[in-house]
Amino acid sequence: MAKKLIKEVKPYCNLYIDDKTGISWIEDGNTGMGHSVHPNIDITGSVRGMKERGYWDKEDKIVRSHGWQYNISKFVCNDELDEIVAKHCQCEKCIERRRAGN
Repeated sequence: MAKKLIKEVKPYCNLYIDDKTGISWIEDGNTGMGHSVHPNIDITGSVRGMKERGYWDKEDKIVRSHGWQYNISKFVCNDELDEIVAKHCQCEKCIERRRAGN
């Protein structure tokens, strides 16, 4: 993974991209939170468990990046920082979503 800083959104709040997967995220040093437009679990979590329990669909595509497993088949945008991430995410599903006009 090549974690690349795209820009500082505000003090202690940076937008990054993984050059290999295209996944973008914000690390908010003010709150200690991360922001993404894709549901994710820690790399030690169970993707199979998420699918078996029905949280994620069986056919959902999962991508690993910077210690997390992202479900790129799902898109969730809840706040201003998520909107910034949505504009910069270059994963295959976000590119498809933007081409479709969503």
